Amino acid sequence: MINHSKNILLVYPRIPKNTYWSFSYSLKFIGKKSSMPPSGLITVAAMLPKHHRIKLIDMNVEELQDEHLQWADAVFTSSMIIQKDSLEEVIARANKFNVPVVAGGPYPTQYYDQIKGVSHFVLGEAESGVLDAFLSDFETGKAKKAYARVSIRRRPVEKKIDEQELEKLVTFFGKDADIKVAETRPSMSASPIPKYDLLDMKKYGSMAVQMSRGCPGICDFCTIPSLLGHEPRVKTADRMVEEFEAIYNLGYRGALFVVDDNFIGSIKKAKDVLPKIQEFQKQHNFPFSLYTEASLNLARDPELMKMMRDAGFNMVFVGIESTDEKVLKAMNKHPNLRRNIMEDVRTIQHHGMEVTAGIIIGNDNDPEDICDKIFDFCQKAGIPKAMVGLLTAIRGSEMYERLKQNGRLIGDGDGDNTHNFQLNFRPLPGKDENKIIKGYENLLARLYDKKGKNYFERCKVLLDNIEPNPKSTRRIRLTELRAFGMSIWMQSYRSSYRSFLVEAALNHADLLPEAVALAIMGRHFRKITHNALKAHSINHYIQERYESFRAQADEAWQTKKAESIEWYNNLVEEKDAFLRRARKKISKLPVDYRPRLLRNYERIALSLNSMI
Repeated sequence: MINHSKNILLVYPRIPKNTYWSFSYSLKFIGKKSSMPPSGLITVAAMLPKHHRIKLIDMNVEELQDEHLQWADAVFTSSMIIQKDSLEEVIARANKFNVPVVAGGPYPTQYYDQIKGVSHFVLGEAESGVLDAFLSDFETGKAKKAYARVSIRRRPVEKKIDEQELEKLVTFFGKDADIKVAETRPSMSASPIPKYDLLDMKKYGSMAVQMSRGCPGICDFCTIPSLLGHEPRVKTADRMVEEFEAIYNLGYRGALFVVDDNFIGSIKKAKDVLPKIQEFQKQHNFPFSLYTEASLNLARDPELMKMMRDAGFNMVFVGIESTDEKVLKAMNKHPNLRRNIMEDVRTIQHHGMEVTAGIIIGNDNDPEDICDKIFDFCQKAGIPKAMVGLLTAIRGSEMYERLKQNGRLIGDGDGDNTHNFQLNFRPLPGKDENKIIKGYENLLARLYDKKGKNYFERCKVLLDNIEPNPKSTRRIRLTELRAFGMSIWMQSYRSSYRSFLVEAALNHADLLPEAVALAIMGRHFRKITHNALKAHSINHYIQERYESFRAQADEAWQTKKAESIEWYNNLVEEKDAFLRRARKKISKLPVDYRPRLLRNYERIALSLNSMI
């Protein structure tokens, strides 16, 4: 009798700590290791047959040990593009122990042709039938290289992208694949309750419950439609409460991210779910402070905002992207067009929800003073956490295909759109990339200045604008007291910090817990920004000195100066001293900032050593 039981090791690769999204510096205040659990993997875990033995290693909260790999019959991974370096490490280590690697998630789905060492690719949504097909073959030892279910969208430009992707998949994997066209995307009812019991919840700053997939928007820079489609597929209200109860029964209390590509992709369905969430929250004395992401047209529905507030939502991430009408029109950001964006932000704030914003710099239509306009907007609107990033073309987006067809695409992005100081496409004629990058640098330096003055000014505006929730969802527990104590200890020397907390205590006593949380987040944003700008400055220094050495060497050969032994020895000595200084500068940066710089350093060192 064949034993189909397997030891399945679920591994979630490390997310770099050098981005705003990591919240690494603020997590230290509350004694947590990661901001968010690996929701995709624990959902896959719930889909695996019961006869398999399962272990989860989230590399963001614990180390992947050799004994884990020695135990495993297979390693299942899920990853985003920003995790690619860590994924490569996982693959290499699994390969060393001859453990097959099964890769899924957004990054492998879009960049499978760039990932080496993977035994099997399971691409797209697991609930589409693709995971069941793989498992059936895997258990009998007949697993193919790749499994995919491709959905073809209707809009001509999107249909072309999807058909090209289907052709590419079939060509790349050949006959060693199970690739089919899916007529529909899977219902959310096909997605099981994730195995939250696999998590050590004490290590996370937040839990997450996925409510829907898909977004009706057609933003040309976004890859969500290619991955998950346009039609919002929403879980039922009863199902959402089941997941809330599962997390509650495991003892978790605190922040809970309601995961949506767009919470109000279907306003009707959102309104169907919210009363049940509110009922659960009331019955359990509001154990969760909820937050989500939504489009700006949320501000046009007072009933919906009230329902969200009453259910315990206190923050919403909004893709503002730009304050310029021409830019918004060019990127198909329709919900933001012909709107007073400032007033919309204030309207959401007046309903008790903080607005966190996504903003993009480097658009073709950006006016010369766009960075000044963005800075002024954030200050006046009271948006403390402004996630400002350079425009990056990602596979699957309409923008990526357009730039590729026009010969402007330089390479693929790395997923770090908040601190990557380089465009992966050529700007339009008349646009200076160096000027764009410089403007972006200056914008970050002003938004998150070292003393925190501008950040705390935005916090003050927010506290003035936001209406306190009649049912406060931020409880004062041991974690919050610890955070407050550490905040006082680590930041009280800053006058801007002291004056902000004093003013908050005097004028907004009911919002003081929120003020403390904002102060803690501010330290994270300032540290990340400062280190990122420093890393970019070092990279610029290395590149500049390299060009200088190249120019000196070229001139020397042309003028025969290089024939002078004394001149040559001096140049070698100067070159070696530069390489030592550059290496030392890199070594002083936090660990997660070094890999990209070291790759550039090694390339330049090799070139200089062969040249001089």
